[in-house]
Amino acid sequence: MADITNLPADISPAAFFTLVEQALASEPAPAGASPDKLQIYLEGDDGGAWTLGFVDGALKVVSEDVGGTPLQVSLTVDDWRALVAGSVRDAIAAKVDKHIGFDPETVAQLYQVTYKTEQIKALSGDLQIVIEDKGNGNDHKLTLTFGGGEPKPAAPTTTVSVDLDDFIDMANGEVQPQAAFFMGKIRLDGDMNLAMSLMALAQA
Repeated sequence: MADITNLPADISPAAFFTLVEQALASEPAPAGASPDKLQIYLEGDDGGAWTLGFVDGALKVVSEDVGGTPLQVSLTVDDWRALVAGSVRDAIAAKVDKHIGFDPETVAQLYQVTYKTEQIKALSGDLQIVIEDKGNGNDHKLTLTFGGGEPKPAAPTTTVSVDLDDFIDMANGEVQPQAAFFMGKIRLDGDMNLAMSLMALAQA
């Protein structure tokens, strides 16, 4: 099984997605798995477009831009690398079980919630998550586009901002997203309905 728990800091997107496909090659498709794909866009050097989805019972990762999928993810290569192999990954690993969010089994779990597919399809708009790393003075942005429209990372419908330490507490299960919001640890700008719908979906 390919190891995606300790990626080199300079890993390329293409190499990463190859490892993801190898790591999940033995994971069977969930019963009734949706044919819909996840579209990922990475902007910058070595960036591009990739789709993830089940084909003939196995997860396939393809370098392609099909557009219009129910969920599209957009971020820069630099922010992506910080999340999967850089400063954000390292900060999380220092405080959280190193396997949370990085091992193949955890990645596979994302595809076991097929009953939520229709709920995701009912959402629309762009939600941008901003992780504020005050230690490095960097803001890492990831934009989720719902409803099949063209991604608009420069003008999201909703912006969710959270400090890296608070993000880690949520990843560790110490604080639930809704509780963090009411504690002022999550700041919302724009359409609150989209953010609240996602929080409810995540906890369902």
